[in-house]
Amino acid sequence: MAQAIDMSAIEQALNGFTIPPQPEILQHIQQQLDAPEPNIKRIATLINLDIGIAGFTLKVVNSAFFGLRQKITSVEHACKFLGVSRVLKLVRSVLIRFTLSDGKDDKFSLKLWATALQTGNTAMTLAKHFNFSQAIQDDCYSLGLFHNAGIALIQQQAANYEQLMQQGLVAQYGYSEIEEQHFHTCHEVLGYLIAESWGLTTELCNVIAYHHSPALILESDSLIERQLFALLKLAEHFTGESRQLFNLNLDPEWEQHNSTILEVLEIELLQLPELAELLHRQQINTIYKV
Repeated sequence: MAQAIDMSAIEQALNGFTIPPQPEILQHIQQQLDAPEPNIKRIATLINLDIGIAGFTLKVVNSAFFGLRQKITSVEHACKFLGVSRVLKLVRSVLIRFTLSDGKDDKFSLKLWATALQTGNTAMTLAKHFNFSQAIQDDCYSLGLFHNAGIALIQQQAANYEQLMQQGLVAQYGYSEIEEQHFHTCHEVLGYLIAESWGLTTELCNVIAYHHSPALILESDSLIERQLFALLKLAEHFTGESRQLFNLNLDPEWEQHNSTILEVLEIELLQLPELAELLHRQQINTIYKV
């Protein structure tokens, strides 16, 4: 596993920030899953309590990334077709967007969740292409949605977040350095706390905690953590996530660590244009020209 989070620093990191609790709907669904015989109808009913969440879940399930031959027309159908556990992962990921956006439709918030969705879809598609297990494919989607969740918390209290990050990145400071300087916390730690409180796996929580600390996570003795991190970073690179968020043609983490990242996935830089073509065929835009 990656180096343990320094819990003594958590209180300082949380100064002025409140980690949103896992929504009640998720708690009830989890109770159903833990039952000896989960009731699919009851689970579907719980999801359908919020039509926005139910609708977005169906939209995701019916997207090209799942490659389903038939259209899923109801949450109950999705539970039967994909399995309740997979649907729960999707609902959890969908809820993080609704919970943290809290109705905000400012330009940066919209960019944040659009890029998170694109990164999650890209990482999941890459995991499928590399023949990773279904569990890892699903985890990649959750990772894409959750990895920048801490940014949403900071931006709620700092309207000039985007501007400060742009200035810091141009000056060649790291993400955490800039955030610690201005906000006395960083989105990696906040994202970790959200993921942990929402019941994500230890591996996902660790990757979120260190996704801007490549030198640390790439030394993890957990192969799953290294693979999830590599898939996330490759997805970020293909989608140009940092460019989209901060309007900068900079990606220093990728430039510095791409060889080690690709080594985890057992591929080379020369293969990236071919992978980009694959993504384009799946209707995923990348920084590589068609």
